[in-house]
Amino acid sequence: MQEISLFKKNILEFIEFKGIRKSEFYRMTGITRSVLDKNSGLTEDNVAKFIATFPEVNLEWFVTGKGKMLKENSEENVKQEKYLGVQEKPFFYEKQKGNLPSVITVDSQGEENILMVPVAARAGYLSGYGDADYLATLTTYRMPKLQNGTFRMFEVAGHSMYPTIHQGSIAIGEWVENWKDIKDNQIYIVVTAEDGIVIKRVMNRIEKYNNLYLKSDNRKEYPSYTIDPNSILEVWHLKTALIFEFQDPADLYDRVNDLEVEFHMLQGLLKR
Repeated sequence: MQEISLFKKNILEFIEFKGIRKSEFYRMTGITRSVLDKNSGLTEDNVAKFIATFPEVNLEWFVTGKGKMLKENSEENVKQEKYLGVQEKPFFYEKQKGNLPSVITVDSQGEENILMVPVAARAGYLSGYGDADYLATLTTYRMPKLQNGTFRMFEVAGHSMYPTIHQGSIAIGEWVENWKDIKDNQIYIVVTAEDGIVIKRVMNRIEKYNNLYLKSDNRKEYPSYTIDPNSILEVWHLKTALIFEFQDPADLYDRVNDLEVEFHMLQGLLKR
């Protein structure tokens, strides 16, 4: 079996030292997933991506394994230490290609934070979703049981998903890499230039009709419609929501009782 290359050994040592998970490393650098698990060398392109992402790495150590891992007193290293030392100021990584969020933010342990997009920031998000400077103005959070993925929080505007999700609730979605993987009748946060940020149940008809069919839970007031996948900027799969208003179950019982009476009356009319 071919022995793993020195470059890969050093990269694995570096990310372990920094506390960066492999999945996060691939997002940060743009290097193809699973490369570090293969018993083969690194391409020049992947080496360049690593060096560009982590300028604080001592090249002599990286190439030969000798010397210190990090450069001493480098401007990049000082900047890195400053960010990693202050958790309330997250560190942003920009992506240049691939179907991944163009910018993510991590804490001092290399774990991804969750950016919060309030209603007031929705308009700016449409043009700034890939801009690190804009995203740095948004508040970041950590949520229990939401790890090993890229998540984002969106404040809910309107009543289209009532009674499932109320206005003012916080919808938390996980990044969807491939829109063809969208599952029917599940709730997604869909970001488009035309419609902005919408939260809907989605029927995936990309393969058959090249569109997505979006449905509201409040269908009496909000009709369903289709969108072209080419107009989509981002898709997030709803994983959970923070709901601050709880519906009185008596309202539901009253509706059921009313429907039961109406049905009974209609049956009587039909028998006449």
